[in-house]
Order: sequence, then structure tokens, then C-alpha cells
Amino acid sequence: MIRRYLKDSILESLKHFPVVLLTGARQVGKSTLAQALIESPWNATYLTLDDRVTLDAALRDPDGFISGMPTPAVIDEVQRAPDLMRAIKKVVDRDRKPGRYLLTGSANVMTLSTVSESLAGRIALHTLYPFSWPEFLEKPIPTILSDLFELATAKDLMKRLEKPPKKDYRPQLKERVLAGGYPPPALMTSDRARGEWFSSYRQTYLERDLLNIKSIEHIPDFNRLLSLVAFRTGRLLNLSDLSREAGLPFTTLRRYMNLLEVTYQIFLLRPYFTHAGKRLVKTPKIYFNDTGMACHFAGADNWAALETQNNVGPMVETWVASELVKLLPLLDRRSGLYFWRTQTGQEVDFLVERTGKFVAIEVKWAHRIDESEIRNLERCTEALKDKLRFSVIVYGGTEIVPLSSRMVALPFPVFFGIQM
Repeated sequence: MIRRYLKDSILESLKHFPVVLLTGARQVGKSTLAQALIESPWNATYLTLDDRVTLDAALRDPDGFISGMPTPAVIDEVQRAPDLMRAIKKVVDRDRKPGRYLLTGSANVMTLSTVSESLAGRIALHTLYPFSWPEFLEKPIPTILSDLFELATAKDLMKRLEKPPKKDYRPQLKERVLAGGYPPPALMTSDRARGEWFSSYRQTYLERDLLNIKSIEHIPDFNRLLSLVAFRTGRLLNLSDLSREAGLPFTTLRRYMNLLEVTYQIFLLRPYFTHAGKRLVKTPKIYFNDTGMACHFAGADNWAALETQNNVGPMVETWVASELVKLLPLLDRRSGLYFWRTQTGQEVDFLVERTGKFVAIEVKWAHRIDESEIRNLERCTEALKDKLRFSVIVYGGTEIVPLSSRMVALPFPVFFGIQM
């Protein structure tokens, strides 16, 4: 088993909270991680609601199911019987001993108001994503984000970095973008088998996760929406255009998009404004959580197809976005991720925020750096002033290039702490 970065964080939460909830998309590895935790010093009973007998018992008498269960305990796929949360609250309120329950769910059950209210203050939340690149290669957690916030100059940073790659690493990176990070396809060596896995996932995702949460009136329409969203990953989200192209009423489209978020297929990235309220009303960018899934939905099973679709840049940007989402909680659970854009269209792909300070990150697949990327970062520096700690261009080259005292260009492997 490839060790997941999140394991130590969950074990730490179990020392302090009576309930820990681990959520994430189906097939991302939650059950495997939960069972690995049982084999650690935290020795627990394991039950899954994928088992029909167990599910029937939980639905028929939630209170009896919980009160009769020895603790500590893992309850897998808890979203299938959400009333268990209320029963757990009653038991936990009588005894708040830490580490009593680890719950897993393939939908964000905390979005249900009854659940979030019943366990407020009693639960620690963790989200498991597909493998990150360094995690898949079984490397230590990258320190780059901490370094960018803590070091003073590009010279200081360069002393901390891995050596630049000696050869072209982009074929390997192409493979990671196309395969994504879901454990089964990420570990497959056959393109055909990988395609079959994604097709099967699409069907089970529609039939199990979505239909268990809320009725989907028109499965073909939802299927078409998945492909249309995949073609828009890494771009500004225009719901009116998407509604028109998908042939869906606006209210239906909003509901379907919310379901894609709740089931961890997509996430929305907000633009940064000093006024927090503006971030909520301004147009976000949309990203798939996994580029393997996005490539499948877009019909791109090889790199040539992405190039034909003019989709290489957005897909690589999506890949970096998903990598940052995986790494940020390991940096600081209070950190945030945004993008920066002016009214005239100047844009920086990502702003990482921590305690009021920022790191700007621009992503470029090419092996050369254009002046336009540097100008956009300089414009962002002017706007954020001393709040901006560092600017980075993550690019497809092989050299570490200092561009100013606080701006540097880093090859993809160097940024993610991978020696190649």
C-alpha cells in the first residue's frame, strides 16, 4: 500500500476528537486508508454500509445500531444512512472520549444541515483526494509552500530546492496528467484497462452516488454535462453559456453543478479580492478534481488528443490546481487558494494565502518563459504590495531561473520536491 499523507493527520485528530469524518470521491482510497488506520495503534472495529445486512440494520434502528456497537469503530460509507449522525451525537454527548468513531463517506455529508448542526464541535473533518504526484512516487511531503512563505529571497530558496532535472521529464508528467491520481487507474500500465476503469466509474458514479443523494431526472443530460464541464476545466465558469449548450434549465444546471461539487468531481476557485464578499459574487474558475477523469470525460485518451482540442494548457493548469488542493491542508488548514485577475484580463493562475500573506503561482507547460507571465506577476506584486511573499512560474523547462529577488521559475519536479 502507498502510504497516504493524510494518515498522520487523521491519527492526530483521533487523539482529540470523539468523531473524525473522512470524505472524498468514490474509489479514492478511503476504505483502504481506514483499514490501515485500524492496523495502527488505534485498534477499531470495522463496519461498512456497503454490506446490505449492515445497511438494513443501520436504517431500521440507528440508535440501537450505534448503542450496540463496540468502540472505537470505523463506519464506512456513512452517507448511505445519514441518520446515524444523530444517533452518534447522542452517544458522544454522554461520553466525549476521543477517538470513538471514524466515519467515511463518498459524498460531503457535512453539507446536510441536520448533520453539520448535530455534530458541530464534536467532529474533525478530513478530505482524501486522489494521489498527489509526490505521494504516488512515495516521496516525502513537499516543503515548497512553507519555504515560499518563510524564506526571504530567491537565493535563499535555491539553497533548499532539489537539483534541477537532468533530462526531459515531460513524458512522465504527461502520463500523470492523463492517468490522474485515482489509485486503480494511476497504478495501471494498460491504457485500455484504464479507459475501461473510467467508463465503469462513470456508470457506478451515476447509479450509486448521485441517485442515492438526489434524483437525476435525465441521465443522458447529466452525462453530456460531465463532458461539457471537462472541456471547460481551468476556465472561467459561465453558467448561462453552459446552461444553453447543455440544454438544461438554469435552475437544473445549478443543482447538477452542486451535485458535482458535493461528490468531489469538481471544485470552484474564487478570485481574490480584499473585500471577502466580492469573492463570493465574482465569476469563479472551474476545475475537475482529477485530470484523469477530466481527460476521460473530454474524450482525450492520449496527449495528441489534448493538443487537437487545444486543451493542454487548461488540463496542465487543472493538474496543478488539484495538486495544490491536496497539499494545502498539509501546509496549514487555515490556508486558502484563489486566482488573481484584473478587469483588463491580466491574470495569475493561483494565489496561496496564509495568515494574510500570499504566494503567486503561474503555470506554463512550455519549456520557455514569456515576458507576459513575468509582467502579470509583476502587476500582481504591485497590487498586493508587501502582502506578496514570493512569485513562482512552474514551467516545463529543466533549469531553476531566478527572475528577481522574490520571483523564480521552477521546473515541475523541483516545485513538487521530486528528484529526477
